[in-house]
Amino acid sequence: MTEITGLSATELRDRIARRDLSPVDLLAAVRRRVEWLNPHLNAFVEMRWEQAEAEAGAAEAQVARGGELPPLLGLPVGVKESTDVEGLHTTQGSEIYADNIVMKDAAGVAALRRAGALIIGKTNVPELLQGLTSRNTIYGLTRNAHDPELSCLGSSGGSAVALSADMVPLATGSDMGGSIRGPAAGNGTVGLRPSPGLVAREGSPIGFEVASVTGPMARSVRDLMLLTAGMMCTSHLDPLSWRADSAPLLAPRPAGLRGLRVAVSADLGCVKVEAGIRARFEEVVAALAPDVGTLEWATPDLGPIVRAFNILRPLSYLVAFGEIHDTAPERLTPEKNVDLRRGHATTAAMIAEAQRDQTRAFRALASFLQEWDVLITPGASQPLMSLAEIDRRDAALRADNARFGPRDYDFSRLPAPSIYTPLTWTAHPVATIPTGRGVNGMPFGINRIGRHQGDVRLLEIALAFEEALGASPGFGRPLPDLGRYGSPVG
Repeated sequence: MTEITGLSATELRDRIARRDLSPVDLLAAVRRRVEWLNPHLNAFVEMRWEQAEAEAGAAEAQVARGGELPPLLGLPVGVKESTDVEGLHTTQGSEIYADNIVMKDAAGVAALRRAGALIIGKTNVPELLQGLTSRNTIYGLTRNAHDPELSCLGSSGGSAVALSADMVPLATGSDMGGSIRGPAAGNGTVGLRPSPGLVAREGSPIGFEVASVTGPMARSVRDLMLLTAGMMCTSHLDPLSWRADSAPLLAPRPAGLRGLRVAVSADLGCVKVEAGIRARFEEVVAALAPDVGTLEWATPDLGPIVRAFNILRPLSYLVAFGEIHDTAPERLTPEKNVDLRRGHATTAAMIAEAQRDQTRAFRALASFLQEWDVLITPGASQPLMSLAEIDRRDAALRADNARFGPRDYDFSRLPAPSIYTPLTWTAHPVATIPTGRGVNGMPFGINRIGRHQGDVRLLEIALAFEEALGASPGFGRPLPDLGRYGSPVG
């Protein structure tokens, strides 16, 4: 018998609506599981149990009254630490913001409340949302539930671990350089990097930037569709916000695979992909091929988009952290200082060239996806690093920063791209699903890239892929072995 906490969000919603499950009892089961596993995994960093319990009681009373129910009524949700929740801290894991308690929900959180969700707490992040695992000086390290000595990635690592260990059925993330996509693939969960503006962002310092987005994370595509419907929102304060139809997300139907034209690229033409990952990706593609109408290896020409990413990425950091970098760089992470050095050294001509290349890449991918319904890639380009490897890399970055002045950068040594890098600045949605395990025994995922603002259709395609692959042994969602943590409390 499946534990309550292992049931899908969709099943939980239906049981609540049928009065087969009380929101109060569901929240109690979630709390027991969090209190058992979180001391070991540290996925959650701040809780609001008392408020959530009161809200669960109100949800139970609403069910008893009858009538139409909000789509997420009574469903517990974890929210990424960097996203504002009224009454909780938003610190980005940095002592700079250690005392920051916010008084207003972010737009996506407010939308979740309107949809009936129970916000139970905040999930961990890397310090200042940048790093190779979710670790910071305030809340410490989040461990990958599949292997505690390997990275859980970031910056939405806490949300991904909470989902992988069934501590919560739904969670939120955000993504600039792969912060939803990477943790989803590396922890055996599901995530959507939406088209910019699907979930309004009212506090972004550069409102016209398409790189940073807020998005949903879950354990299955059906659950992801449900959460997307609950999170979607517009705002007059977000110049990129737009509205999608939530009806297909609340009554999900998989796309017909036989009618799809699927393009496949292992490296997007510009990324070094580790041999074992490439081999496993080819196995996944082979498993999909018999079910798909047309499947061909094809890569869009994204031009120098990797260089454009590295030139444009520091712009928002300059706004937020430029003064601290100049006066007290020790308060920032080595990763942030590297990017700020690059930002200060970038000229206006370089930014203009990067924006031109970004526009060309967007148009190239948009044109490519007029010929194809979806493009699929591996969910990662390199295996997960060990925590010891990450420590060595951070030390090397600190030494590198010490060699340069605060406004100096060697542009011949730009960072190597990951599979996430080329797509961030194209503004196209990317959905990530687990597809079993890779050659190293860790979760393996694939990305599906859809048409700009075609998020709903992309999720219908992802649902079809998930169902087709789930029917083949070894290609479904991998579950972590939690036996090392003993038995549940209570």
